[in-house]
Amino acid sequence: MSDQTMPGVPGMVSIGRNTAMRLMIGNLPPDTSDEDLREFVNKYMPVEFASITHIDVEGEHPSVLLEVCGAEHVLLAEMQRRFHHLYWKGCELTAHVMLFSE
Repeated sequence: MSDQTMPGVPGMVSIGRNTAMRLMIGNLPPDTSDEDLREFVNKYMPVEFASITHIDVEGEHPSVLLEVCGAEHVLLAEMQRRFHHLYWKGCELTAHVMLFSE
């Protein structure tokens, strides 16, 4: 099923059944472990992760894709709002909700 605009709600998109949502957090400190990340995220949003996928681990400021158990768009949007431009260990984080077709 493809994404479709929701009738009567400007700018809102209906997310199809075969769409996975994840939160990408970027500009992380290079030495960030999964446990460090879990502790940091749970300090602000108590959630359980289904998976943590590391991206650009060789770069100066790597990123991760977080799959949150049972997360819907509203929760991920709130996580994005809380973590985008937040400073952690001397790094200004970026956060974006990502949609993937499965």
